[in-house]
Amino acid sequence: MVLLLFSNLADGQPVFADTSLLDVKLEFGIQQVFADIGEDPSYHKGYLSYENENGATISIPVEIRTRGIFRRKASNCSQPPLLIKFKPKETSNTIFEGIEKLKLVVPCQKSSKYEDLVLKEYLVYKLYQIISPYSYRVRLLRLNMVDRYYGNQSICYAFVIEPVEILSRRLGGVVREAKNTHPNACNSYYYNRMAIFQYMIGHTDWSIKALHNITLIEPEPFAPSIPVPFDFDFSGFVDAPYALPAEHLPIKSVKERHFNGYCKPEQQFADAFSYFLNLKDTINHTITTFKYLPQAQRNELIRYTNEFFDIIASDTKRKTRIITKCRTD
Repeated sequence: MVLLLFSNLADGQPVFADTSLLDVKLEFGIQQVFADIGEDPSYHKGYLSYENENGATISIPVEIRTRGIFRRKASNCSQPPLLIKFKPKETSNTIFEGIEKLKLVVPCQKSSKYEDLVLKEYLVYKLYQIISPYSYRVRLLRLNMVDRYYGNQSICYAFVIEPVEILSRRLGGVVREAKNTHPNACNSYYYNRMAIFQYMIGHTDWSIKALHNITLIEPEPFAPSIPVPFDFDFSGFVDAPYALPAEHLPIKSVKERHFNGYCKPEQQFADAFSYFLNLKDTINHTITTFKYLPQAQRNELIRYTNEFFDIIASDTKRKTRIITKCRTD
């Protein structure tokens, strides 16, 4: 077992402490970076700029490369996710101080449709923050990507994800990197909420044993791990056109819900369902007031989440669709 140790000090990393829309300009060789999608993509030089609280432009030299698995393939996306690397001396007294590497999520293709997918995935992260304090923080950007060689530019919504070392430091825990942890060895209280949340958003593309789209946080030595989910583009809530459920699942579309969680005592399920029902208004309000998505899309998301609330409010539906479908392997 490998444990990455971090301090128990509260983290006030400013880029994530502020939740307002951040305007960022990223200058780099767009064509070169987006074409560099091999197994070991190289870093390319660039500049990241933003305005500080005094209105001054702050420009930081950075290195940028592509990342991801599915979205890094040219057959799936023309704009894969990016990883931005900073040098500590360059970020001193900026909102990125203390960050070495930062994951950036951009639209998979150049279109408003794919921009909306980014916004919906960002919204999923914000919804999970309502469910659990053990959640990744994200920051929404209005990103101006400028090609430093050709001068062409494009503006889109994007978001950055809290680095795992900052997440663990903020939560005062350690990151457990060993695979094959059985879900039943995790903290039941937080595991149940996480698994039911994944059902709420129609997401099955995660695994604790494989550490697939899951980070395990050990809150104190030898305590049961707490799963923190990420990467939600294969969920029914986001409904990306490229997203398909795994072939072994009894569903044909990611919009169909399938419970991927493990069996727990019935009272634990009941407690978790009550917890979600008590948060229904907060969840729906967060969706309704997310002004960056068109109203029609927000209405569809409310309809989709209300389907979930109808299921867990019914003894019959939650038993037939969740409790009796739980995993025992």
